[in-house]
Amino acid sequence: MQIPLYTSGETPADIFREKYGDIFPLIGKEPNFTNVTGNLFANKLITPGEIGRIKTQHNLDDNKRGDALAMNLFEKIDVDDNDKSAQCLLKICDVFESKKVDNEELKKLGSGMREKLLSTTATSQVPTDAISSAPPQPSEPTTTQTNPNELNVGDVEKVLNALNKAMFGPTKWRSLGLSLGLIAPTLDTIGKTNGDSEDYLEKTIQKWLQRKDQVKGTTWKILKEAVASTGDNAAAGKIP
Repeated sequence: MQIPLYTSGETPADIFREKYGDIFPLIGKEPNFTNVTGNLFANKLITPGEIGRIKTQHNLDDNKRGDALAMNLFEKIDVDDNDKSAQCLLKICDVFESKKVDNEELKKLGSGMREKLLSTTATSQVPTDAISSAPPQPSEPTTTQTNPNELNVGDVEKVLNALNKAMFGPTKWRSLGLSLGLIAPTLDTIGKTNGDSEDYLEKTIQKWLQRKDQVKGTTWKILKEAVASTGDNAAAGKIP
C-alpha cells in the first residue's frame, strides 16, 4: 500500500498556469527552445512529432513558439489524475533546472514550481512498507549487513520509490552520491552511461546499496542526511 503522492491544495496544473506567462517567452527563444525540447524528449515528455508540429506553424515568432510549447506541456499536466499530473510537473521542473538547459531564469521557475508543489502535498508521502519496524530481509546473499536496519541491494526499488514520493529531484543524483560516500570517478562513470537523470539516480542508489567506494552504511537515516546535504530539506523531511 502506498500513500498518494498528491492530496490537496492547488493542482499541479494550477501551479504551472500561474507561471505560464513567465515560462512561454523564455522557452520560445533559442537556444532555450532547442535545449528544452531536447531534454523534454529525453525524459519522454514530448514526441518528435509534437516538436515538428510546433516548428512548422506559420508565422512563428519566439513568443508564439514558446506559447505553443508551453500549452503542449500544460495539456500534459492538466489531467484528472493528480498523482500523474504532479509527476509530470516534477519532470518538467527537472528539465528547467538541468545543466543541459542552463538558463538561470528557467532554473528559478522550475525550483519555484517544485517548492509550490511540495507545499501542496501531504507531509507523509513515502511507501508505508518503507516505514516498517521490522528490519528488511536481505535478498542478496552476497551483501554482508552488520546493522539489521541496513538496506541492501534488493531494496533499490524501495529506495527509489521513497525518493520519488518525497519529490527529491533526480537532477541532484551526483550531489547525493557524493554525500552517500561514492567517489567522483564512480559518479563520472555513471554520468557517461548515456541515460537521463532518473537512470543516473537509480545507478547511484545501486552503487550505494552495494557499499561501493567509501560508503559506510545503507540506512534510511544515512539516506535522509544525504538528501538534506543536497539542500533539499523538504524532501529529506519525507524520508522515513
